[in-house]
Amino acid sequence: MNKTLRILVSCLLVLFLATSCQIHKIIELHADSSWCWFQDDRALVDGDQLVYSGVTSKGANIVSSYNFITEDTLTVTLNHDSLPPDDHNVGVLMVRPDGRYLSVYAGHGIDQWMRYRISSYPGNIRHWEPEELIDVGGRVTYSNVYRLGRTGATYNFHRGINRNPNYMVSTDDGISWKYGGRLFEFEGRPYVRYASDDKSRIHFITTEEHPRHYNNGIYHAYIEDGQVFRSDGTIAGALSETSSSSLQPQDFTVVFAGSGQERADVAWTSDIQLDQNGHPYIVFSVTKDPIALGETKNTQEGGFDHRYHYARWDGQRWHESEIAFAGSRLYPGENEYTGLITLHPTRPDVVYLSSDVHPKTGKVLMTQGQRRREIFRGTSKDGGASWRWKPITRRSTADNIRPIVLEYAGKEVFIWLRGRYTSYKDYDLNVIGRVPRSN
Repeated sequence: MNKTLRILVSCLLVLFLATSCQIHKIIELHADSSWCWFQDDRALVDGDQLVYSGVTSKGANIVSSYNFITEDTLTVTLNHDSLPPDDHNVGVLMVRPDGRYLSVYAGHGIDQWMRYRISSYPGNIRHWEPEELIDVGGRVTYSNVYRLGRTGATYNFHRGINRNPNYMVSTDDGISWKYGGRLFEFEGRPYVRYASDDKSRIHFITTEEHPRHYNNGIYHAYIEDGQVFRSDGTIAGALSETSSSSLQPQDFTVVFAGSGQERADVAWTSDIQLDQNGHPYIVFSVTKDPIALGETKNTQEGGFDHRYHYARWDGQRWHESEIAFAGSRLYPGENEYTGLITLHPTRPDVVYLSSDVHPKTGKVLMTQGQRRREIFRGTSKDGGASWRWKPITRRSTADNIRPIVLEYAGKEVFIWLRGRYTSYKDYDLNVIGRVPRSN
């Protein structure tokens, strides 16, 4: 090969590597939005567009979209004045069989009304039918909406009667609803995360209570054909069709054991997904230095050492381990709030997390003298036993929190919140996206 040809080949190789490595770009998708993490789906990919929900700093419930091809963005308001500023009010999204979107949202325990709207046209968020309200029978918080293809029934799991997980059912894809029953009972308020195979099963993980009030463990079960099953397929009991239930968290499979009477290693649910075999994989946080049970004043005494855990069911047993340092609390008073960890929806070997320390070493992350939360992508080659960490954001001048991961055309789509988060009622956040390049 002569010198000229070698130079040409070298230049082409450099150009190829430069373009192939830049398959994603980071952009600001929306300038004012937030979300909590006990609702799903808060974001989805439908055709060539990303659709996601949010709550503005003024309390408006919004739905936004981003077109991967044209790069156009759009935001519409579903409810602007009947709910106070609170990111717990964020709506969820479902694509109906006719292609129209269903959005369901509720206040943060302020009333008994489940609110919902249906888009007027398939694949289009610009126009929506009027808001409808359904009385769920108790003060309601959170929504988790899943349609089971085998029966055509749509379920909305929410915190309702007695602050426990209850569910509503629709047989007409969200046009009308009726009360279904209580999933299980506990004296406090369990924190539940759900995932569905969209056919016949709905999986869930839960705590016993808020981590401020209980030394939580993590439990798993799934619902199918009117029964609630443990991880191994044994029946825990019937799915209640009334406002009471004989089941409680301890009737399900233990993934992570709480510390009993000792106030240490208190768990909180983060995310759950299903692998190609329909087996669940989950992530959750553990507070190593919690404050005293029920404490609301001396919050400075704990919440500075959180860890992220990963667990995967292999069909016979759970494999669970601590995988990363999660850093300090998000703010005093909610000492168990972290920046959050989330799962890739189709790859159990990929997670994304937010932390103000390096996930492997625990070294504090600083920018211009300020402790900042950065986003990291984790990958595992041994089923989750060990992880490698790659920073997605670096030297940020604002915090990066609450990631959500999706997939489009075989490529990862990743959105998160960047800005100030003082409390769930007081925030100034932008939605940032790491999206595939359109060319």
